[in-house]
Amino acid sequence: MAKQHPPENQKSSSHMIFTPDTVVYDAIKADPDTIDRLIAVSPTFRRLRNPVLRRVMGRLVTFRDAARIGGVTLEAVLTEVNQTPWNGEADEDTADPIDNVEAPDWLARAEGAKQRKFDARPALAKGKEPFGAIMRHAAKVRDGGFFVLDTPFEPTPLRRVLARKGFVGWGQELAVDHWRTWFLKDAALAPTADESPQKGGARVWQEGGETHIDVRGLEPPQPMLAIIREIERTDGPAALTVHHEREPVFLYPELAERGWRHELVDIAAGGEPGEVRLRLWRANAEPGG
Repeated sequence: MAKQHPPENQKSSSHMIFTPDTVVYDAIKADPDTIDRLIAVSPTFRRLRNPVLRRVMGRLVTFRDAARIGGVTLEAVLTEVNQTPWNGEADEDTADPIDNVEAPDWLARAEGAKQRKFDARPALAKGKEPFGAIMRHAAKVRDGGFFVLDTPFEPTPLRRVLARKGFVGWGQELAVDHWRTWFLKDAALAPTADESPQKGGARVWQEGGETHIDVRGLEPPQPMLAIIREIERTDGPAALTVHHEREPVFLYPELAERGWRHELVDIAAGGEPGEVRLRLWRANAEPGG
C-alpha cells in the first residue's frame, strides 16, 4: 500500500507544495513554470507545450505517473517542480500491476490472434477525451482476448484502470509520439467485489431520497470511471449528485453520449472548501424529479 504523503499545504501565498498525487494539470494551472521544470527533468515533457495534449494528458497524469512516463525518479520530479529538495517519502509501491519491463510470453499469441484495436491519437489531436471510447472497446473484449491501443504517450493511468478490470498490458514506444500497448483480458486477474473498493473507491450513499457519489481524492481517471459506472447500472438512479474536487469538463461529452444532462450546483452556503458539486439526470427526466 502506498505510504502517506505530506498534505498540499501552501508554501507561500503563490506556491503550492506538489506531492506524488498532485495532478499535473492542476500544478501547471497553479504555477505555469511547472512545464519548464518538468522539461528540465526529462525532454519527454516537451509535449506539454502543446495546449491540446497538456489539457488532456495533464488532467489524467499525476506526478507519480509523470516520473514513470519520463523515465526518471519521483524524487527528481518533485524536487524540480517544488524548487526545493523533496523531503516527503518517495513512492515505494512494488506491486504496481503495470510494472513489467520484459515482453510477456503471451505477446507472441497476440500478434497472430484476432484483436480489438483503437487508435486514440486522432481524438487527442482534436482535443477530445478518448477515455470513454477506450473503455467501451475494452468492455467488448472477451476473456482470453486481446486489445491493442495506440496513443501519443505511455498511457500509465489507463493501464492501471484496465489492470483493475482484469487486463494485463505491455507497451512499447514505436516512434516519437506513438506508443502501442497490447492488453490481454484475464478474468482471473479482475478483483472481486469484496477485494475492490465500492464503486472503484468512490463513496456512494442515499440522502433525501437521492443518490450521491463522492469522487474526491481519487486518482484520475478514477472519478470519471466511477461516475460512468454508477449511471450505467441497470438499476441505477435517474438522477445523481456528484461531489468533486474540480469541474469534470471531460465528463460532459460522455454524459451527453449516454443521454444524461448536467448542471453545476451553487453550494456557497453549505458546501465544503474546494468542493464542486454537480447534479446529473437522465435526459428524459426533469431535474429534481
